[in-house]
Amino acid sequence: MSLINYLLVGVLFCGAFAAELKTFKDSEIDSGDGSGRVVGGSDAPDGAAPYQISLQLTKYNNFHTCGGAIIADRWVLTAAHCLKNISPSDMVILAGTNSITKGGTRYKIDRILIHPKYTLEPIKNDIALLRTAEKITFTNKVKAIEVATEDPKPGQKCKLAGWGFTTQNKRNSPDKLQMLDVKVLTEKECKTDYLRRFDKTNPITSNHICTYNMVKEGACQGDSGASLVCNNNTTCGVFSWNIPCARGQPDVYARTSKYATWVMETMEANKP
Repeated sequence: MSLINYLLVGVLFCGAFAAELKTFKDSEIDSGDGSGRVVGGSDAPDGAAPYQISLQLTKYNNFHTCGGAIIADRWVLTAAHCLKNISPSDMVILAGTNSITKGGTRYKIDRILIHPKYTLEPIKNDIALLRTAEKITFTNKVKAIEVATEDPKPGQKCKLAGWGFTTQNKRNSPDKLQMLDVKVLTEKECKTDYLRRFDKTNPITSNHICTYNMVKEGACQGDSGASLVCNNNTTCGVFSWNIPCARGQPDVYARTSKYATWVMETMEANKP
């Protein structure tokens, strides 16, 4: 991909959600909806996140745009905002590798199922399912993760993994999967004075779960759709947004325990 095309894709997809939030200053907006990665993380050990996938855009040479988690042999859990103006033929998932350019297996998508009550502004119910066109082959590096029905406790450490930018200025986008331990917050702790400024467009409710460590650690653009993994390896959250990334404010996820019934019923109703 040429540098011009790379930059074009970055504008279109790395900041797709940011473009919607026109009332924010450009310097404030960091919603993880395009080619991003954990800030302050470290290289994930090989096979440490066998559920992890890279959602890639086929017409841009398999450009990484979001994360996601394998939850069954035909199903991937991700964020709804990752799928704006995208059809199944526009994307593939890459599974079974910590590199977004080497190894692993790509699978085509044949169905996109966005939560029926999803809205972008205000952003609510930011969760979706992808159905693969063929069964995902499970190996020691490719495994499904269970969707949590119980929540982690505040103060508990969970894991976040993702690809993309490693710095707040979004200049470094390495190839290897990054992983970071993050701390779960209460809803009250999540509603900082700063985030309350954006309550009309980005409300924080009981349908969300939040994490925070410190400045220069956390999710960033493109970690969207990635799972917050807690409680003996279950996905307890799907990364949705933050304002801004890794600058001292919480990361906000869709709380999967609130959507577990929808996930199971949707998969059952849409069996291949």
